[in-house]
Amino acid sequence: MDGIRKGAVTLAAIMLATGTATLWASEGGGAASQPQLGDERVVREPTKSLLPGNRLVLGRVARVTDANMEIDIENPQPLFVPTRQAELKGQTFSEGDLIVVTMNDHNAVVDYHPPSESSEHKVLRGRLSTPLTVGLDKAVIETGQGTQSFIVADRSKAKLGAIPVGVESLFLADETGQLVDAQLASREALDKSGQNEKAKLKGAHEQLRAVFQGTGEQGRIKITEQGRERELPVRPPLEKVDELKPGQDVVLLMDDEGYVMEIATPDVIPTR
Repeated sequence: MDGIRKGAVTLAAIMLATGTATLWASEGGGAASQPQLGDERVVREPTKSLLPGNRLVLGRVARVTDANMEIDIENPQPLFVPTRQAELKGQTFSEGDLIVVTMNDHNAVVDYHPPSESSEHKVLRGRLSTPLTVGLDKAVIETGQGTQSFIVADRSKAKLGAIPVGVESLFLADETGQLVDAQLASREALDKSGQNEKAKLKGAHEQLRAVFQGTGEQGRIKITEQGRERELPVRPPLEKVDELKPGQDVVLLMDDEGYVMEIATPDVIPTR
């Protein structure tokens, strides 16, 4: 009961900070509902720090390793997030801590925060002035305040790479100034880009549990999934591959083209 009460109090802080308090109103009389572990709320309209389609999910840190955190969101499959995001922002988490995870409309983790801390994300409206640089590392955006350049976070490169040049879009920058999410600003923008329902933005992510078996040709990795051997292509750079050992359990973050975007290692000691 104390944990739930703590979650309600601390979650209120982040709701006020992000301007999403109304997301947690009950459908009945509009009073704020008691948040529970695993609860999520969807952003319908853009705010100063969130994009439409972003979801706030309340979870609890189940395990912390040097590279990843396992988050309990009351789902049969836990959520794995890289600890590097927290390190860059000077945040620390321990097992049992409450955490609010922000996910985008493609099910990818955008960011996470302790519920007691406010989000310093910033939503920008503008247009890509040029295609992303080689490696999808940098985006140049024309905004109402002039031209601005941003580093593109690794986890958002697939989605940013699908934004057409010159089309009005919404971009989300995190506390470090990196772009972590983006989407077209309106239906009119989608029509202008020449896309339709059969050619939506690419970059939907899914998590795949597997056992690492080694590296293959052309930068591929070898895994076994439910006893079946497979080779998967990766999106470089993916330095973590060099740290893995055959027989180690991994969780792979896959994009919609079947490429490995990130690798999480739920177990500190490899299993053989």
